[in-house]
Amino acid sequence: MGGGRHARSLRILGVMLAAGLLAAVGVTALAEWRGGTYDRRIQRIPDALPHGSDVRPVEDPGQNWLLIGSDLRGVPAADKWRPGGRARADTIMLLHMPERGGRAYVISIPRDLWVDVPGQEKSKINAAFAAGGSRLLTRTVEDFSGVRIDHVAAVDFAGFKAMTDALGGVEIHLDRPIHDPSNGWSWPAGRNLLDGEEALRFVRERKGLSGSDLDRIERQQAFLTALAEKAADSGTLTSPWKLDAFLRAASGSLAVDSGTEFGTLRSLAARLARIGPERVSFATLPTGGSAWIGDQNVLLPDPEARDGLFEALREGRLDGHLDRHDLETEIDQGD
Repeated sequence: MGGGRHARSLRILGVMLAAGLLAAVGVTALAEWRGGTYDRRIQRIPDALPHGSDVRPVEDPGQNWLLIGSDLRGVPAADKWRPGGRARADTIMLLHMPERGGRAYVISIPRDLWVDVPGQEKSKINAAFAAGGSRLLTRTVEDFSGVRIDHVAAVDFAGFKAMTDALGGVEIHLDRPIHDPSNGWSWPAGRNLLDGEEALRFVRERKGLSGSDLDRIERQQAFLTALAEKAADSGTLTSPWKLDAFLRAASGSLAVDSGTEFGTLRSLAARLARIGPERVSFATLPTGGSAWIGDQNVLLPDPEARDGLFEALREGRLDGHLDRHDLETEIDQGD
């Protein structure tokens, strides 16, 4: 997992996984023979999107998905994705696909970003999910970005454990060691084979990191890419048993807005497949540095960088903007 301008080795499946949408790919593109079974395992979130066009940004000709990864430890299964629950959004990403051109973009939004939450006190952005579910989180993202969200997809982090074990473990590459003395967890530099439990620790861990949440974003992107590589290269796709175990784990951890039908997922998978891996870009929303507000360590917004990024997205100039400001995340898998 490195910085710099390394040659990427990303597969389109990795983007889907980052969105918690691997199940959609499996249902629509890889395992049509059991598509109905997997589709029924995917939860639908009622009122996942804000109501009222007067408070929402205007629609743009592209398609935008809000992608949420939530650590639901201690939350009963029946309460998953329930507004006002105890879960918070540990990973927030915006998947943008312009109307024209074969490109896709995944923009990570730091969970500790200090923002205005409609109807609430100013807080970290992930608190919007805890207070009002995906509907309030979507409204918050729309307010500060000016980008209208078309669909929502959420994945329970615990699903990474089941998906990783279904693949027989996932190998990740680190350019430096990670160690957290508070719990004894550590990963040496170089290649590390993670089982499901270790993978769950890896995507959650933040205490042993110099950059805290921003480092964790990079690490999650590296793990999701490695997970996708393993899913594509390990014989999973040619083994009905492995494929079924993997897709059951993925679909059982996924929830989408109630307007996302089987055909919606089919179209998304087909479009991403046409785009191809080399034309998908990862980036992280720039921030203005960290600060203490009360007893909370937060990331302050950078209004100029934020507005420039989202203006470029809305106007179809995102590719040039990412390149000009060196915002694209390059993921080194040690190849």
